[in-house]
Amino acid sequence: MLPLTRGLLRALPRATPLRIAPALTRAFHLTPPITRQVSVAASTEEMQAAKESRVTDPDIPTLDIISNLNVYSDIPAPASAIDTIYDDGFTFTSGLTFTDGSGCILIHNEAFKWRPTVKGDEIEAKAMKTGILELGKEVWGLLDVVTPKPELLIVGTGKRTLMLSKEDRERITELGIRMDVMDTTHAAAQYNLLATERPNGQVAAALLVDAFAEVKKKKGGFGKD
Repeated sequence: MLPLTRGLLRALPRATPLRIAPALTRAFHLTPPITRQVSVAASTEEMQAAKESRVTDPDIPTLDIISNLNVYSDIPAPASAIDTIYDDGFTFTSGLTFTDGSGCILIHNEAFKWRPTVKGDEIEAKAMKTGILELGKEVWGLLDVVTPKPELLIVGTGKRTLMLSKEDRERITELGIRMDVMDTTHAAAQYNLLATERPNGQVAAALLVDAFAEVKKKKGGFGKD
């Protein structure tokens, strides 16, 4: 090997050191966005006046924020979508109504009465005490026989959100179905949205009546009767 003399060292190309450029950051100023803001009328009269001005003045563009954000506003809701919730039943967009205390299973755009428990029975009393809803494997029989099975089951547990028992959760999981559990009001809204978005039966719902697991108010305070 040749010794590295000063001459040879000077002849070798010099490596250019890497330069780390400073991060190209920009301060975010809280400046108002370049969009038109729509103020909410503080009274019914103001809302009516605003509505009339939009209709009579063609120079004022109509800005309906909710409609613009809802990309499914022009898609008709499925017949099984819930139109009205009562304490003891439901009305669906198909016109079907029942108010006999039965819950419902919504699957493949059809609504079926579902009565795994009723208000005031032992299942409700235990659920209100423990926060766990124990229905039993047999109440999920419709999901067992239907084909194709839904990918997601939205479970509505009445007036408040209850946890499904381990047995119920295991049964639904065995069928290859994911689940989302919440109170009946939110479950109905979630079903309406997802069933409209995925109209091919991927989403199902099992809802108890809204008054199930309701804690009644005592005079002068809150609590159970």
